[in-house]
This record gives sequence, C-alpha cells and structure tokens, in this order.
Amino acid sequence: MIGVLLDSVLPHSQRADAVVKVDDTLGLSLSPEGESRVWAAVSESCHLRVMHEGRIGYASGPVGNPAGLRDRALAAALAGPALELHAPLPAPLPQVATRSAPVVSADAPALESVARNLFERLRRSSRRVEVWAERSSGSVRVGNTRGVMTGYDATLAGAGAVVESISAGYAPPCRVHWAGASLPELSDLEGLVGEVDARLEPRLLARGRLPSTMPVCLSPRAVATFLLPLRAALTGREAFSGESPLRDQVGERVFDPRLTVSDDPLAGGRPGSRPVDDDGVVARSIALVERGRVSGFLADLETGARAGVPSTGHGWRGPGGSRVGFTNMRVAPGVETRATLLTMMGRGLLVDELAWRSGPNPIRGTFRLPAPWSYLVENGRVIGRLEGVELRGNTFAALNRIGAIGNDPTWVGSACVPSLLVEGVGVVPG
Repeated sequence: MIGVLLDSVLPHSQRADAVVKVDDTLGLSLSPEGESRVWAAVSESCHLRVMHEGRIGYASGPVGNPAGLRDRALAAALAGPALELHAPLPAPLPQVATRSAPVVSADAPALESVARNLFERLRRSSRRVEVWAERSSGSVRVGNTRGVMTGYDATLAGAGAVVESISAGYAPPCRVHWAGASLPELSDLEGLVGEVDARLEPRLLARGRLPSTMPVCLSPRAVATFLLPLRAALTGREAFSGESPLRDQVGERVFDPRLTVSDDPLAGGRPGSRPVDDDGVVARSIALVERGRVSGFLADLETGARAGVPSTGHGWRGPGGSRVGFTNMRVAPGVETRATLLTMMGRGLLVDELAWRSGPNPIRGTFRLPAPWSYLVENGRVIGRLEGVELRGNTFAALNRIGAIGNDPTWVGSACVPSLLVEGVGVVPG
C-alpha cells in the first residue's frame, strides 16, 4: 500500500512519507455477577504527509483509496505550514521485542481465562468486582520517497479491574490495570490483587486537621500521574521554543541529583516499544534528566526542523497529523525499600493514586490533584485511610525536594517508575 501511495505522489511532489497502521482488538469483560461480554474491532488507517512547494500537507483515511488520499494531502499543503523537512534515509533497525505469538492467537476463551483468574482472586463478599482483559495485534508500516520502506508487527495485552468496597466505611472505586506486549502471567495478576488488598485493608479515619504541608510517599501508580507535567515539559515544540520552564535549562541541575529520567523505545515487550518511529527515524533510548540535570528533549522531524536539531525518533502519526510523544518512560530506582521510605517520613502521607483533572496548563507544573487513596503514616506505620485529600504545589519544585527514591521500579502502562518520597507537599484535607 505505501509503495503504491508514494508512487502516486511522485508526479506531483518529490517528497512524501506515509504510515499504515493495522489493528485487530478483542476484549472481554466480566460483570459483578460473573457474566461475560465480548467486543471486537478491526481498523486500518493510512497517514500521508507531503512536502509540496515548501509547505506541508496531511491527509488520513482508509488504505483503499491512494489517489484520494494523495489529492487531499496536496490540497492541504496549499495552506499548510512552510517548513523544510529532511526525511531519513534507509538504515538498519535495532532488535526489540514488540510481538507475542500467544497474544496474536488469543481468542475469547483465552481472555476469559485471564479475566476469571483475576476475578476469582479479587472477589470477596464485601466487594463488588468488575474485570476486563484485552488483546490487540497489528502492524505499523513506514515509508518515504527517499527509500525507507520498513515496519514492525506489534501486540498489546491488558487486564484490569474496578473494585468497590460494600462493607462499612466509604471507599472510592479502586482501579488497577496491567499492560504489556504479552499476556499477563500469574505473578502480574497477583500483583494487582495485592495492590487492591493493600488499599482496602486500612480503616477509614475520622476527619481531622492536617498540616498544610507534609512529606508524601507516592506509590508508582501515583508517580506516573505526578510526572505528567515533566513529560509535557520535555516534549515537542514547547520544550524547544515554547512555554516549557525547562527549555533553556539543558546542562543545568534543575532537580534533586538523585533523579534520572529517560525514554526507552527499545525496552522489550512494553506498550511503547518499537524499532522505528512513524517518521521513519530509527528509534533509540535517550536520557532526559541525568542526576538532576536536564540533558535532552524529545523531537520528531517537524519539531527538529523548527528547532534546528535532529529528530530523536519520537514521532507519532495520527488523523490530526504528527505529534511528539514518549514511548516508555523510565525513572531510575533508588535504594530504599517501601518500609524505609515510610519510616523516613515520620508523620506523613502515603498516596497510592492521584486523579489528574483539567486545570492550569500542566506544562507550568502547577497541580491540585485529588488523592483518593491516601493514608496517614506515623513512625513508619500506616494508621488508616483518609477521605477527600488533595495535593497541591508545583511538580518541578517538588522534584527538587526528593527525600528518597524507592527500589521498587514498577511498570504502570508504558512508564517504569519507583516510589518517591517528596518533602513539603501542600495538603488540602477533605
């Protein structure tokens, strides 16, 4: 398909690239009564970019109409942004596991086996449990008029649950999930069960006064949300020439020297893993923060062209055009156990989940985040659960007040993050 599409463009424009994405998804859910529901979806899409008379035009659509896609992209280029792009030449791709044969062949009974396994482990008389399992299998094919013609096959599997306590004492819905390129193993499901049990076990404390600032230990699932402003500040046009507070900080120590952050598309079997990006640029790992110093930003071809820097291989293509994004974010672990982190706090909060909500532009780092699963800790011991707590402050300032980093790196979707102990976080009690 890509070859035919690019050949049709050549008489009109000498430069173009395209991505064809195919996906076959199958999912299954179990109701609280144990009844199963199956859903399925198949999609094929093509995303074409042309560089015509110094301007760029995009078009997306089904793969069966190359001429129509070409004409729409050329028409879009008439009013498109003026930019000189230098598309990549063919190059060897790195080896990275992105496909699992068992996921490709997984049918509804296989997914039901995963879901029921999780369902039975979570079910209690005091709980209402809903469970889901899903798998997708597809491919990404990338080509351009400079001779790149490559791609990879990919799979993704996931499982998760929503658990509501129906015993005495209010508890919000407990949502947990797991994702990877292969089907979850028993240890992965047991990890989700252990997370739910740990959240629901502590008693609900009566409302009381809390200090306006406290040390907070963020569990990995909460850390993944807490770092959303950092991800935005390290990505794309804002990082190089926009509002990112880090854009002029390369080489400077901005954060606690224990903080190291990277992006790793070559991590085997993870949701964001890939050998090549949607622009045809070979994927590579990149350090973004090294021991507290900003060391780099993520770019695709367009962002790189505007900023005068090479692409880092982090381009993603969709119906809206091209964007820059993380693949697999990694935060380097520390040496402290969870028990040690709680002991180091003295009196503080353990937060297992944060709920992101709309508000000020996240790229500035300001946050006010509901923490529906928060626990009061005293002398290293969890006293009980708190209701209605919110955390407030600035992510970038908080990352310069790290008390310690846990030795528990955990995959939360496409982010591998450890627990973080952060000093002086603003607390709004319920």
